[in-house]
Amino acid sequence: MNSQILLYFFCSLITGHVFAQKEYEYMGGIVLNDTLTITYRLHLKENNGAISGFSISDIGGTYETKSTVFGEYDDINKELSFRETQTVYTKTPLEPDYEFCYINTTLKNFTLGRTKDAKVKFIGLFSDNTRCIDGELFISSVDIIESRMTRVTKKINRMKKVPDSIKQRFKPLKMMDSLNMNILRKEQTLSVFSKSSQVHLIIYDGGKEDGDKITVSANSKTLLKNYEAKKEKRSIVLDVSDDTTSITIEAVNEGTIAPNTVIVEIKDSHNNIQALSNLKAGEKTQIDILKVRN
Repeated sequence: MNSQILLYFFCSLITGHVFAQKEYEYMGGIVLNDTLTITYRLHLKENNGAISGFSISDIGGTYETKSTVFGEYDDINKELSFRETQTVYTKTPLEPDYEFCYINTTLKNFTLGRTKDAKVKFIGLFSDNTRCIDGELFISSVDIIESRMTRVTKKINRMKKVPDSIKQRFKPLKMMDSLNMNILRKEQTLSVFSKSSQVHLIIYDGGKEDGDKITVSANSKTLLKNYEAKKEKRSIVLDVSDDTTSITIEAVNEGTIAPNTVIVEIKDSHNNIQALSNLKAGEKTQIDILKVRN
């Protein structure tokens, strides 16, 4: 019963899309080899035909990756072209000779703010423009998705045989917030790519203060020990001139509301990455700052 409800809910989401004003938010997926579907988020800004923004693939998954996006929008011919150009962060375990495959595509008969359905094939290219893996992209606007989530939630709430515990999980705003949150889990490494010589590590409690304590280290040097996160932000400036700067976050406790949830921001001259720890006492997560040298 539970799995059938979840499947019905997912299938109800992945059709449709619309925009609003000058910033456009989409959710959907990419299909590889006609079998593998990966969740996909696309955030675009349009300024006089110039497109900028970012994409996130495998949202909340083992291989979650954020990339910068650039492109063009032709309002006369109704075409949107965009391409991923650089990786901001990834949770993919990196091999010594890792390379990222970037999406390149053009959506025809497409009007920003009005087109409600988009499905298009894309070409995958490495950074040197050699071909990697191609696939298909489908996206829907957040407005459309939230509307569908609300309709599905109402239907589920009317089902008498569905347990209240399941009904509580279908809260549209709460579920959209969870999709947008970058979660730091145990024994996971978030690899952040930076061109800056320094980054700001910002730590705070974004919700109710409940006594969450963490210990933070950078390249095995302790920066904060048994630090209790507060709503007031604690900022640490880190030198990241080395090829890799490894930051370890350990949960000392779980506060009064388990698990340990502390917001960690990595801010440099180009990006501001916000993440949330999700750790039990004694568990660790890692953030690697990888130096990008041009």
